[in-house]
Amino acid sequence: MTDQRNKYGLKTFSRTKEEFVSFYEKELKDFMMELEVERNTYWKTIRNQLILVFLGLVILLPVFFFFDQGDTFLKGIIYFNLCAFSLGYIALTYTNRTKELDGKVKDQVVPQLVEFMNPNFSYEAEKFMDKVDFDRTLIFRNKTDGFLGDDLISGFVYDEEEEAQTKVSFSEIAAMNIHKSVNIKGEKVKPAGVYVNGLFFKAEFNKDFGKSITIIKPRWLLGKRKYQKKLARYGKGTPLEEVHLENDEFMEEFITHSNDQVQARVILQSDTMQNLLDYVHYRAETITGEKAKKRKKKFFIPYFTFRDHHIYLVLHTRKNHFNILLHKKITIDTTYDYFKDINRSLRLIDDLNLNLDLYKKTS
Repeated sequence: MTDQRNKYGLKTFSRTKEEFVSFYEKELKDFMMELEVERNTYWKTIRNQLILVFLGLVILLPVFFFFDQGDTFLKGIIYFNLCAFSLGYIALTYTNRTKELDGKVKDQVVPQLVEFMNPNFSYEAEKFMDKVDFDRTLIFRNKTDGFLGDDLISGFVYDEEEEAQTKVSFSEIAAMNIHKSVNIKGEKVKPAGVYVNGLFFKAEFNKDFGKSITIIKPRWLLGKRKYQKKLARYGKGTPLEEVHLENDEFMEEFITHSNDQVQARVILQSDTMQNLLDYVHYRAETITGEKAKKRKKKFFIPYFTFRDHHIYLVLHTRKNHFNILLHKKITIDTTYDYFKDINRSLRLIDDLNLNLDLYKKTS
């Protein structure tokens, strides 16, 4: 990896598609091809089982009902149980085979990829970000009563020339309210539902902003009833009021609230606002070189919180990461998706210049 630097003279840590392809060809290709052979074998077996069950439904049902003179109700129960057992067995097989392949990916592929991305990163497949950090973002109206996750990646990047170190950690998470609660008026004060299914990042922001809290949310969410019920309400007369900024494009895309208007503007200087826009708009190149498809808003919802000396990024993607889909062919793009997820953490540091000398904490 070459020592690339940005316009501030800071070392950049995110990796390129070309670097990934070179690494994949040397270190991961053979294993992923073996994994594809295994996946294809499993999928063919399950697909054949589904065909047999379907044929049973179409062919045996008429025979069972019209040529057997037994009790119709009893026949219906027997037939239903046979179908339920067959489909349940196939579903269980699908789940077990998927877990088996996922385990191999997390044991052998992701650790190598993490080491390649940054030798100062560690990977723990069964661990995930702390719920306390998630609650500290203050993005959602209620604290979640269900918080799950896996694939914790944590560590730091270090710019030797600038003697600047930035810590970062992230994992896949699912944050939800499993139990709803109702007040004495019968109003749902804590509706059940999923808040986030995606990735949660925590990165060191090299300046301590004391007690100030600045929260950034996509403005379009305010017009959606289902999000209004989940998001914390801030504005005039509340501890966090809206911050009006000079970047019109940023204001159009995001709404910002803070309990300290001055500090919020210190954080969100013109360069930082543009960098945040660039970060959320960025779509990695495809392996083939074709233009990346435009993503739907609901599959990429970013929330930012600046608090103490950290920046938190909650990224709602509505999908699982670092996994295998048994019905989908394993290609280089499968591993490239893992690469892009890890690279997001490095781009966060690069794009927001989190180790910029201007922001260094004073001792």
